[in-house]
Amino acid sequence: MEFTLDHETGQILGEYDMDNSKSRLIITAVILSLVILLSACGGRNTEEAGPPLELPEDAESLVTLAKFDLTLKTGVNMDNIQTESVEETLFDDSSLGVPQPGAQYDAVVTPGYIIMLNANGEIYEYHASGAIVVQVPK
Repeated sequence: MEFTLDHETGQILGEYDMDNSKSRLIITAVILSLVILLSACGGRNTEEAGPPLELPEDAESLVTLAKFDLTLKTGVNMDNIQTESVEETLFDDSSLGVPQPGAQYDAVVTPGYIIMLNANGEIYEYHASGAIVVQVPK
């Protein structure tokens, strides 16, 4: 599943049929719930996880998208997903190192990030660039 962030509207866009009002309502409810939970939380438990990573603003939004995707896939609350690392990298092409069958990609060096997340003790890898976040299959 691939998600993108529309920087003008702040909307998270994915593979869902956004014309379907039921899908739109579910996605809106999930995002609203996440915003309420995050704002009520006021921060994460730093006793166990250590100090938060200092990230560039664009990386922070990509980490949020990756956590959102992982929450949808695993059911683990975003507050319970820790960011293990965020590493700047250069991908060989616009597939971000995760080519999809049948898709074509620009053969250009693409700057981005490798994001490692921990959910319930399991590590998940995401590759991200611009407003695109892709989970690396295990």
